This record gives sequence, structure tokens and C-alpha cells, in this order.
Amino acid sequence: GMSLARGVEDEGMEGRKKAMIRQGDPMAMHAWKKQQEEQSKQASAHGSSGAAVGQKPVYKGPQPKPNRYGSRPGYRWDGIDRGNGFEDRVLEMLHSKGRKREEAYKWSSADM
Repeated sequence: GMSLARGVEDEGMEGRKKAMIRQGDPMAMHAWKKQQEEQSKQASAHGSSGAAVGQKPVYKGPQPKPNRYGSRPGYRWDGIDRGNGFEDRVLEMLHSKGRKREEAYKWSSADM
């Protein structure tokens, strides 16, 4: 069995310590990528599905209406707009304000 006293030659503990990714480590991204590659190799060896480990699912459906923040809908969204039209009015105001200003400038500089 495994004893409670651990020495320098405890390879299991050393491996766990080396595999840990710490905050503020300049090589953390490299280590993380290496870890992900190893996991994907193991997953492909075990014959798992094509979904990548740790990758979030994305929305696959009809193109959503634009919003103020340009954010994508969540992957569970069914594509039905349940809003009260506020977002549409906000976007319309933003675009119409810029368009009016642009048109006014074009009219003022047309005879130059």
C-alpha cells in the first residue's frame, strides 16, 4: 500500500504537482495546450464522439436579430423572439441619429 510518509522519490506526487497549472505561470498556456492535446489523444483512443472535451456548445439555428451588444444567443435558444420590441427601437434610434447627422453634413458640404 501507500505509506503516509512521502519522500523525494514519490513519482506519483511529483507528476501531480508538475501537471498542476498555477496562476501567474508564464508557461501556463503552453502547459494547458499540451494537456488538452493529451486528453484529446486519449479520447480518440477510447473512441469517443467528435465533440471536443471542454468546448462549449454553440447555437446552431436561424440567424438571430442583431442586438446592441452583438452577442450570440445561447445554444439552448429555440429561435423565438420573446422581446417587447425595445431592442429594435434602441437600434433604430442609434442608426437614425447617425444617419440624420450624416445627411445634414452632406447637405451642408454639398455646394463646396
